[in-house]
Amino acid sequence: MSKRSAGSPLPLSAKEKTVLEFIQNFQTSSGISPSYQEIRTHFGFASFNSVQNYLKQLRAKGYIKNPSNQKRAIQVLHPANSLLSHIDKSAGPSQPSLLQSNEGVLLLPLLGKVAAGKPIESLNHNEFVTIPSPMVRYPDKTFALKVQGDSMIDEGIWSGDTILVQKQATAYNGSLVVATIEDEATVKRFYLQPPPRGNPDDLMVELRPANQNHQSIWYSPHEVNIQGIVVGLLRSF
Repeated sequence: MSKRSAGSPLPLSAKEKTVLEFIQNFQTSSGISPSYQEIRTHFGFASFNSVQNYLKQLRAKGYIKNPSNQKRAIQVLHPANSLLSHIDKSAGPSQPSLLQSNEGVLLLPLLGKVAAGKPIESLNHNEFVTIPSPMVRYPDKTFALKVQGDSMIDEGIWSGDTILVQKQATAYNGSLVVATIEDEATVKRFYLQPPPRGNPDDLMVELRPANQNHQSIWYSPHEVNIQGIVVGLLRSF
């Protein structure tokens, strides 16, 4: 039996692969990791023990990292196709070295601070952060921001975290976005809808926090510029 090469992930069962793919797709579409409840509901597991067992297996096989005392903190270290890439690479010298890309690192521009609270600072810094390459689907369209404030803590985003943002100028309702208002940046859930008070035919932008101690902020659409959607999170311990 051949030894597993250093850093290469172990094989997954079909169900483990499905769970990992759900986590990846959830992170890509919503910008955050799924909660245990969302994983349980999606797969119809009878208890949270099933969720914990699958995450334990994915962690033991080197695919994820999930601090047990934090919400929405699952980090994907290897995508679900990592093992396939490794097999393709070992088939011969003519195969593309996909695993090397998966296990590499990227330098992303750190463009400043973003408020999880009131908008605070424009995106004008010129530093870089190093991240594992599997965390980002489109490196040339992605940048990093340091979070300051506590308005998104129920989404698992804490002051001091670094978020990864995929550049785009539009967003769907419910997207986790970085938006600028008069050149100041904030991270919130985006909704374009009638305000709770006023003309129901008028659409306004609601930037919604995830902390019961904070209130939504409403703006006219022309006041809000979407800079991108949140696609990842980094945290130092």
